[in-house]
Amino acid sequence: MLGPSCITSCRSLPVQGFRQPGHRNLAAVQKSRRLFGSRGGLQCWAGTASVRFSTQREVSFGESHKVVGGHPCLGDWDVSNAPQMQWNDGNVWTLDVQLPEGSDIEFKCVKVAESNAEWEGCQNHMLKVPSGEAMVGFEWGKQDLSVNGKGNQQQQQHTPHSNGSNGHHQPKAQSSNGSSENGRLPTEQWQGQEVAFMRSNEHSKDRRGSWHPEGLEGAALHLVQGDEKNGSWLGKIQVVKELLVDTAEKARPGLDALAYAYIYLQWISTGAIPCVEGGGHFRPNRHAELAKIIFRSLEWVIGDENASKEAALVARRMHTKLPSFTEAFTASVPLTRIRDIAHRNDIPGDLKQEIKHTIQNKLHRNAGPEDLVATEAVLKRITAPGTDYSHAFVEEFKVFTAELRDFFNAGSFADMLGALRDSLDESATQAVDKFLQAKGKLDGNAAPALNDVMEALHSLTTVRANLAAGLSSGLRNDAPDASMAMRQRWRLAEIRAEDYAFVLFSFFLNQLNDKGGAEGLAGQADNAWDLPLGAVVLGVRHMGLSGWQGPECMALENELTAWQQQGEFKSTETALRLKATLERVQRLAHGYTEQLLAVFPDRVQALGKGLAMNEERLKIFTEAEVRASLVFQVSKLCSCLLKAARIATGGAAWDALVAGTATGKLIEVQRIEPGAVKSEVGEDVVLLVHEASGDEEVSATGVPLKGVILAHSLPHLSHLGVRARQEKVVFVTCEDEDTMAATVKPLIGQRIQLKASLEGVSFAPAPDSAPSSSSSQGSPQEDVQAAQPGKIDKVSKASVVPLAKATTASCGAKAAACADLAKLADKMSKKQGSFGTAAGVCLPFGCMEAIIQEAGKGKEFEALLAEIEGASLEGGALDEACNQLQALVSGLKPHKQLSKDVGKALGNDATVIVRSTANVEDLAGMSGAGLYDSIPNIALATAGAFERALASVWASLYTRRAVLSRRAAGVKQADAAMAVLVQQQLSPDLSFVLHTVSPLDGDKDTMYAELAVGLGETLASGTRGSPWRLAVNKSTGKVQVLAFANFGTALRSTGAESSKAKGKGGSNAVLDYSKQELSLSSEARDQVGQQLCKVAVILEQEFAAPQDVEGAVVGSNIYIVQTRPQPL
Repeated sequence: MLGPSCITSCRSLPVQGFRQPGHRNLAAVQKSRRLFGSRGGLQCWAGTASVRFSTQREVSFGESHKVVGGHPCLGDWDVSNAPQMQWNDGNVWTLDVQLPEGSDIEFKCVKVAESNAEWEGCQNHMLKVPSGEAMVGFEWGKQDLSVNGKGNQQQQQHTPHSNGSNGHHQPKAQSSNGSSENGRLPTEQWQGQEVAFMRSNEHSKDRRGSWHPEGLEGAALHLVQGDEKNGSWLGKIQVVKELLVDTAEKARPGLDALAYAYIYLQWISTGAIPCVEGGGHFRPNRHAELAKIIFRSLEWVIGDENASKEAALVARRMHTKLPSFTEAFTASVPLTRIRDIAHRNDIPGDLKQEIKHTIQNKLHRNAGPEDLVATEAVLKRITAPGTDYSHAFVEEFKVFTAELRDFFNAGSFADMLGALRDSLDESATQAVDKFLQAKGKLDGNAAPALNDVMEALHSLTTVRANLAAGLSSGLRNDAPDASMAMRQRWRLAEIRAEDYAFVLFSFFLNQLNDKGGAEGLAGQADNAWDLPLGAVVLGVRHMGLSGWQGPECMALENELTAWQQQGEFKSTETALRLKATLERVQRLAHGYTEQLLAVFPDRVQALGKGLAMNEERLKIFTEAEVRASLVFQVSKLCSCLLKAARIATGGAAWDALVAGTATGKLIEVQRIEPGAVKSEVGEDVVLLVHEASGDEEVSATGVPLKGVILAHSLPHLSHLGVRARQEKVVFVTCEDEDTMAATVKPLIGQRIQLKASLEGVSFAPAPDSAPSSSSSQGSPQEDVQAAQPGKIDKVSKASVVPLAKATTASCGAKAAACADLAKLADKMSKKQGSFGTAAGVCLPFGCMEAIIQEAGKGKEFEALLAEIEGASLEGGALDEACNQLQALVSGLKPHKQLSKDVGKALGNDATVIVRSTANVEDLAGMSGAGLYDSIPNIALATAGAFERALASVWASLYTRRAVLSRRAAGVKQADAAMAVLVQQQLSPDLSFVLHTVSPLDGDKDTMYAELAVGLGETLASGTRGSPWRLAVNKSTGKVQVLAFANFGTALRSTGAESSKAKGKGGSNAVLDYSKQELSLSSEARDQVGQQLCKVAVILEQEFAAPQDVEGAVVGSNIYIVQTRPQPL
């Protein structure tokens, strides 16, 4: 969550590119067409509606769909001019277009191939275009439409479908947190039944629902059972209060309760769950009192530093679903104006009866969201053109409508700010006035100037920062009712500011769309980037104000502002640097989306089935939440600028880690792991992988793997990248989801040919003549023989030996290489290209077994070792055996003399890294890189810390992944042994991995290095992001930067005991690359690159082979941690 210091900075930070009217205008700006998440983006034009057509249908490769109809945007019935739909996961085809609001559009879907077109066989679909946004679903060959858009929607062709007997109707409005400029009127999102006006008391308590609590538990069970017992809005709010307050520990609900309650209240507020009479007379003050109690708990969650960011995010969103509890609504008889209106003598009798029975009596007995819908309908009727109602009556009804909107927190943003004026200080009041003045320039303007939009966005951000600052102090436990009510007003205004920012971004994107594209922006002068980059800065600031990763947002603001001020975007290097930061912004936005996807879909399904909700509503819930968020707009703008930056760099969305050609069946998996691919596939495979940690073994799937397509970036020299190169598996990555959707996903399940090189990446169905094989860098893949561990010498008693005495047979290849490095460093200490090494000692092979015998667990250990040799993956037998074996080893208590001996050699107060050095690493057919744990930041002075780390490293020999990797390589489990290397912990400014021969093209005269801030685990693992990538010519020393770093955090040495489970100790610090010399200075990059190159040449010559080197930069000194033969 965003702390007060972050908020203060947000209030004062200027934005480059914002100019007051009268200054120069933006020259050429760009066009945004795509929604992140591989869907097209909806644009909101004044007078037009953003319409998304959607259908699900499987076609053959090379075939696609178009929407053809009676409008120029749909080709005017000309198939050749009609827009093509975009394929998405699950064979869902979508198309986003702008159509005139209120127009009647006829259309059909057409399947197109190279030489023919197949039209739907049904009658034309008929669409009455709504206002705002609409999601129009249809089934091939059936005329019916499902319209789920914003604005005043009507079901097309047929009345709403009932989903059985429960009374929950087909949705007519998109589920949304709301982003309307004019407020949160339920009529804009209403999915419930049409208002039935009555002239007598015809309200019914009858309910037609069905409830299915079986299989549910916890919050979901509570809500389903509570909803079945409570038909009224008041009763349903009481059910929510019991969940969030009464049953929550210290009245502070957890994420599960919050998420389920939000989904439930969202469905209630839009009419998807209908409210009926509950019996008795319960005035709206009862609802307000319950809202006040719930509000307090939600604010406690938002202000709780121990609460998860997901819980705070959901709690904040829920505020908009509760009624107001200001003094006007907690009075014993609130909203009395409607009673006076219902008894006026200047309105027709029939209308008077309708107002009395449909609104007044209902509101004062059992208020609910449907009452505002009915009120808005009456207001629309009495103010319609041609009507002749009493002016006094109409004005009085407008006042009542405004009061009711306030009760439902659905009033206009301007009115909300006006209600706060007395509680604001002078500077905040001035900020509000400035914003309202800027907003006035946009109101009613169909195409506002970009400078005017930016003026409104900038002033709005200042207003919101002031509100957030006022809310940052948290809510006292003893806060009086008046303070609570005012805090609710502030909170809702702060949330509404975010909503209006959504609207302003829509304006901004529309203007960019109208003025040019990424292609034009890429070649423009620096001032053309000012406003778009300024908008991204403000978007990132709003994300921070929403409580989403505040420190990360501040770092990104600093970076974007610095790069904007430096300009020179026509330069490849500066465009690469901007691209790195924009990718980081995109990851931030995607992280928000991923959290929503983690929080909502499963819970939506569980609660929806328990309430017998319509299946279509369940499918669209999470997407609607994403699309209604400001993050959605920021991501669209960021995608737009990323495309322009890529054009400026001359690069593409693809990155080839291992070049070559691979042919095989394309299969989609979440991760590279055993069981991910069915063994009966029976043919060569190319995998489309969504997640990678960087520690995977390429052979872990157990199938003939020829190529990998990873859906996010990965350091080229990560463990996974090295293994892929060693096993000659073609490996490419891509962060751009649109590109993946267009080129890769349509080929899933087909036999494809993947070609990767420095020049580009291509995919196509494999020709019939293509062999099922892969080749890396033009070399045929060799048959991988079973890995053969070398002979080792085991000690019979645990002991510590000097690093200088380490050999491959006694301590493993890693320790032996470190011993050789130490000797070489000493020899080169006074020569050019010198480097240092960390002092160390070893615990040889056999120490673990000796401790096991001393503990009397030898027979148990041998039995478990035999069990994992043949244990089946099915039924969890292997998992259970591995867990037992790891528990046995990690529970060992090595005698304290070992720690004393290490301290005697390295210093009793030393901080050390405890490293694995096994006999099953760096073998032909099994690299083992990153397979076993190394634990940094172990303080020898901390009692028991070294012993625990030592046992954990030994235990890492028997993880499920390690056991399966040895199986795949043909290594017997009993042949695996683990020694331990203990070295002084470095506190590096930078860590690096380098290959002395370029892994990209095999150029022997080019050294390739990847660098990151802090400890090296960031590079070796699959941390999302990019390192600095440098290519250095060994002959000339010329340094070329291939990529700029954009990892969000750096792992720093803390000098304290670290996490044993992950082996990645230390503390994470958020990075601001506007303060990193390697990002700021080409001279700094040249200096480091040339220094690394000199060391690389020495190592290559000394070991008579290309080397894979890991090391650190501490100050101006280079330290080498490890070197091994480079896989070619």
